[in-house]
Amino acid sequence: MLNKLASSFILASALIGTLVAPSYADDDTFKSICLFPVRVVGAGVGTVLGVPLGAVKDGVKGYGKGENWVAGKVGSEDGNASKFVGCLTGGPFGFVGGAAYGVFDGTVHGFKTGYSKPFSKDSFTFKDE
Repeated sequence: MLNKLASSFILASALIGTLVAPSYADDDTFKSICLFPVRVVGAGVGTVLGVPLGAVKDGVKGYGKGENWVAGKVGSEDGNASKFVGCLTGGPFGFVGGAAYGVFDGTVHGFKTGYSKPFSKDSFTFKDE
């Protein structure tokens, strides 16, 4: 009996949330209250998708920065041999460091855009801010 009641309440909340989701025109208190669960779920989904997107995006940036840093220390950043050494040694360290930063950056970005614009294209993509 309790499971039926709980599932009915969850279904009713989801239906009310989806009916209210497109109406962003005015700041009615009832609409804000009904939109809150949608915003929370949107923030959760944006965060879940933002973490791997941020990790990969910033990991790739970190790989390039690490490669160029080592290449600059070994020789010149334009030389093939120094680029190869930078690719083997500095790139992986830069990727790990960039991915660690990207996890934090993706979490913040996903939560902010997922809450302010739930289930929009901005909350599912990762732009430079």
